[in-house]
Amino acid sequence: MFDPRQKQGGFTRRAAVVAGLASLGGSAVLKVVPIELPTFAAKPKTPLLKDWPTLDAMARTLIDTRLTPGLSLSVMRKGVMLYSKGFGIANIDTGDTVTPQTTLRIASITKQFTAAAILLLQERGLLSVNDTLSRFLPDFPRAGEVTLSQLMSHTSGMGDYVNRQDMAILTEAQNRDYTADDVLKLIRAGKPLYRFGPGLGWAYSNSGFTLLSIVVEQMSGMGFADFCEQHLFKPAGLVHTTIDRSCAVANTATRGYTPSGRGFNPNVPVSPSFLSGAGAMRSTSEDLCQWHAALLGGKVLKTESLNAMLSPALLRNGQPAWEREGGTEPLNYGFGLGVGTLDNHRYCTHGGRINGFTGHLRSFLDEQVTVSILYNCDGGGSAHFGAAQKALRIEASRLGLEDAGKA
Repeated sequence: MFDPRQKQGGFTRRAAVVAGLASLGGSAVLKVVPIELPTFAAKPKTPLLKDWPTLDAMARTLIDTRLTPGLSLSVMRKGVMLYSKGFGIANIDTGDTVTPQTTLRIASITKQFTAAAILLLQERGLLSVNDTLSRFLPDFPRAGEVTLSQLMSHTSGMGDYVNRQDMAILTEAQNRDYTADDVLKLIRAGKPLYRFGPGLGWAYSNSGFTLLSIVVEQMSGMGFADFCEQHLFKPAGLVHTTIDRSCAVANTATRGYTPSGRGFNPNVPVSPSFLSGAGAMRSTSEDLCQWHAALLGGKVLKTESLNAMLSPALLRNGQPAWEREGGTEPLNYGFGLGVGTLDNHRYCTHGGRINGFTGHLRSFLDEQVTVSILYNCDGGGSAHFGAAQKALRIEASRLGLEDAGKA
């Protein structure tokens, strides 16, 4: 069991948390903005689910037009499930159907769990988000210039060891397990390892979040999967969320697909040990709703930590680090979560895509509405998959917000 006193004699949880988030000179820092957090408290009883025919029809259209074999969709408000259904097929070979309890790979939605793990270790006095990477990996190039906060907000300037790999390495990664040293070698071999100097811009980096999961292991003395299960999944009440310990388990637990003509080809994701804190988890649409209910309701992190997680990152020049600037949905990035405002609705969000799977998780903070959608399809070269899944997410959000307005 993880006990912070094993590493910090006499430490108690009364230690200061989130110390000096805005005081680290010369680096990207997070401006901690006080946020009035919703309750998101789970209710002991679940009322009858809503009848939303338009949502049913849109989901079935994705199946009927062969954009995905199956999908799972859940909408929650204030910890109470409003809508939760599965559509289509989970496994083409067996004919098993998708339900809201079907586990699917969630890809980069994993990143917010990794950020929460780092913040939990900070609360327990084992590290600070302003620590440089050199404290944990002193031999890593430029480790003395990069902070944990920059890794959690994609402002480290680091490249991406997943998206730049050649197909031979990614194919091998589908069927073998990796140690932390194995993955570190792959990250370090990147050319260029850094796209720009730490704190000078925003660039999505799987490398950064994999390094963060290695930090979690070092400071907790536990495997990343074990830490998440004990200190994140269980406290949040997640019953179908896990990180598989081996390729063999992962490849038999779920099936993912890529469109091919009028059908689908199986597409095996890379090993969970290859992705770790960047995208190793599998979960259900219901569990992901429950995760946000617990996280945003203060069941996982203290208020200071959660505020930091939801605060937009700033670059060294004090300007916001935009994940997506302009357009209809401009988006900043906090710690493992995109943060923005849409039609005066504040929200936090993250998507995920890996070969064979796609996912989306979004919560509207003031209305306390969460939408979670998981697909056992990556869209492949389909010209219509992206637009169709966006339309489904918009309709689910509209119905959830409309219900909040009626309450």
